[in-house]
Amino acid sequence: MKTNSQTLQLAVKYHRAKKFNQAEQSYLQVLKEQPQHPEALYGLGMLAQEVGQPQLAEKLFTSAVSVQPELLKGWFSLGNVRQAQGQFPEAELAYQKAITLRPDAAPLYNNLGYILQEQGKFDEAVACYQKALEIEPNCTEADVNWANVLHTQGKLSPDKQLHYAQINHKLGVARQQAGDWQNAIAYYRQAINLQPDFAEAHYHLGVALQAQGELEAGIDCLQTAVQINPNYGEAYMCLGLVYQTQGQLNEAAAAYRQGLKLINPHYAAAINNQPVSEFVPEKYASPEIELGEVTVGDYQFPAIPPVPPSDKKRPFFSVIIPLYNRKDYMLECLASVLAQWQGEEEMEILVMDNASDPPLFELVNAIGGGIVSYYLNSENIGPRRNFNRGIALSRGEWIHLMPEDEYVLPGYYSRLKSALEGCPDSVGAAFTGYENINEKRKVVFTQKHSGMKRGINKNWLQRIGGSNPLNPCATLIRRAAHERLGAYDLINLYTPDWELYKRIASFYDWWCEPEILARYRQHSNNMSSEVFLAGAQGEYYRMGIEISESYLPEEYRAEITARSRKIYFNRCLSDVAIPLKADNVAGAFRLIQETLKIDSSPEAVTQLFNWLATEQAAPLRNAIASKLISKASNHSNSEENLNNFYFAYP
Repeated sequence: MKTNSQTLQLAVKYHRAKKFNQAEQSYLQVLKEQPQHPEALYGLGMLAQEVGQPQLAEKLFTSAVSVQPELLKGWFSLGNVRQAQGQFPEAELAYQKAITLRPDAAPLYNNLGYILQEQGKFDEAVACYQKALEIEPNCTEADVNWANVLHTQGKLSPDKQLHYAQINHKLGVARQQAGDWQNAIAYYRQAINLQPDFAEAHYHLGVALQAQGELEAGIDCLQTAVQINPNYGEAYMCLGLVYQTQGQLNEAAAAYRQGLKLINPHYAAAINNQPVSEFVPEKYASPEIELGEVTVGDYQFPAIPPVPPSDKKRPFFSVIIPLYNRKDYMLECLASVLAQWQGEEEMEILVMDNASDPPLFELVNAIGGGIVSYYLNSENIGPRRNFNRGIALSRGEWIHLMPEDEYVLPGYYSRLKSALEGCPDSVGAAFTGYENINEKRKVVFTQKHSGMKRGINKNWLQRIGGSNPLNPCATLIRRAAHERLGAYDLINLYTPDWELYKRIASFYDWWCEPEILARYRQHSNNMSSEVFLAGAQGEYYRMGIEISESYLPEEYRAEITARSRKIYFNRCLSDVAIPLKADNVAGAFRLIQETLKIDSSPEAVTQLFNWLATEQAAPLRNAIASKLISKASNHSNSEENLNNFYFAYP
């Protein structure tokens, strides 16, 4: 049983790792035991501020300082969150209170000076900046803010304006990197005020405004940046993202295309020499491929044939992007790959359109024409068959299969190539760290693979065997491993990636690159949302455990399987809250049934019955008591429904 102190330490650890859901639950657990715990209130306030809930953050900080009036960081953060909301008199009071607690802190005087400056109290603001510099002579923020006040009063000499514009811009970049968008925007605007033709400041201001949801203002800034500097590729790329967010996909494609031409000379050469293609369905029809079978353990998997002999050099990478109807994020995904494309001998890109209606050729061709190989299936063959068809068509040494709503960060391919081109043949796959972002592009989870070193880690099988810490966007698989062990299982409709990773880890080493180099997008239109609401994930977790039990090395099999059953029992039990919250009692019961099939040990059964006694489980208890559950749990068509889910990834 953890003490409150231990739970708080765990919450802080989760918070620093950007595991916000776990951090929130731990903070709430502390408050459940001690409702007025100031550190837990403060921690929740910081969490709310980071995820874009300033009003909740203000409420929590106010509660924290009311419980502990000497909580300096509480007053400071309260001033910051009020400042971010434009509550300048209230922020002024909070900073003044903090100064009474710590009169020798330069940042407090600097922030108070900024609040006074925003209220037009220039002389008082200057006095605060002078005090900050007296305490800390190298306080850049106070120095530049003082200069900004002088400029507002017409007292800053022209020869100093360029100097302070650059410092404002530099401070803006630093605040943006720290996630402090409000102050970043203020610094960028001040840089532009001092130097109106400062293209970088306009660009970064556009990026910041876009991130804050101010799309039209962001577009204006980015367009100004490219007017000042027509060769500003990054600004065009960001324009593409903003247009994409607005749903203006043709405009987005045009901006991405121009940006890619400016930032990637290999792309520019290929695009400039390529005539515009017209869409003729027959020309782009994907070949009908019947794959054989390969047996691993007690199960059969689709076999991947070797690459046919050819005089043409095989590329190092094959990037496979499966499509079906969705196009909201596709251009960003393609652009993230094309920005790193170094020529056809280095990378081939295969887009597998699974009979979208209408076909998505035009958008793909708008930025990928001449580089991307577009294949259109004559009918929807299901996501996993589509994945496997792409793998069978690939020629690269290493396969990267990435759903169209995910994307890679700069350096993904160069970093992995530098590691893999000289690695031993024993390495069958590789992975990087990654982040999950939400629909507002906020990072909500970070997977850094803590405890793992760069290179081959000998305990990897035990780790991937117990649960899946990977994401397809961050994973590469050697094609030779597919040729030996097969591709995605067609029966496992939800977690075939985890099963495939375990299959490969049972026979190959894996290479780890812990750096964050890819992003997975959590949104309401992905498969996970559908599956979790239906309570359907449990049966496929169980299937993945049972399949791998037949081929895991004998010396590790029992330990890995037992640990995996325990992990997924707890995960499913936690996930029951999702269908219950949506009033889907049938889905909750479906998941409970599978939870017991995953682990029916006496300890697990006791844990389940204890959970059923909680208030959270009341709807499920009521359904059982009223004998409605047999009707609600009639899922004869469950497999058919799951086949309609778009992607097969948790």
